[in-house]
Amino acid sequence: MNEYPALVIDDDVWMQRIISKVLEGFGFTTYIASNGFDAVALALEHRPLVIFLDIMMPELSGHLTLKMLKRLRPTKDIAVIMISALSDAENLGLAVKMGAVGFISKPFTRATVLDKLRHILGAEALNIITKKSQMPLPQNNPFQPDTMAETEAMPPSGTRPAEQEEPQRSDHTSTAEATKRYQEESNQRQVQAIKELLFKEIK
Repeated sequence: MNEYPALVIDDDVWMQRIISKVLEGFGFTTYIASNGFDAVALALEHRPLVIFLDIMMPELSGHLTLKMLKRLRPTKDIAVIMISALSDAENLGLAVKMGAVGFISKPFTRATVLDKLRHILGAEALNIITKKSQMPLPQNNPFQPDTMAETEAMPPSGTRPAEQEEPQRSDHTSTAEATKRYQEESNQRQVQAIKELLFKEIK
């Protein structure tokens, strides 16, 4: 189990990468969800210290995701920071009423995230997390998008150069492939359980 987990919930892949890199720079281990159903499953599994939740998402909005998190006993006390490009006071006020502890407006800086974490977790706790990761805590340096270049995609597991190809054995799969399939099936079961709970409890 990771000591300092954080969860990022956003359907925008670029925003996922930005926030994850910033949090990892502060010493957190990040988990990413692109929709509310996956997010609740991950929150139940990893019990993050903090959650960054986008308001505008397909399938399940940020508000409904927040409502679900606050209704479930294992996740109700997790600090949730809403992320939005909206300046709609009604939407933001609703999120606060539902239990959000703060907001970050898009676009944002690294310093903004740092300030929110200090406010929620406390400067001392954040320093402990950062020291354990052996990374110096930045002093209000704005986030630079060009430092978050996308990593190159790795070749699929089991891929071999053409000259080394061997006949494929259909009755065997690699341990990595079997593990990946098991995780995918497990995640699907979790998502289905969350959906059933959601439609039963949230009306």
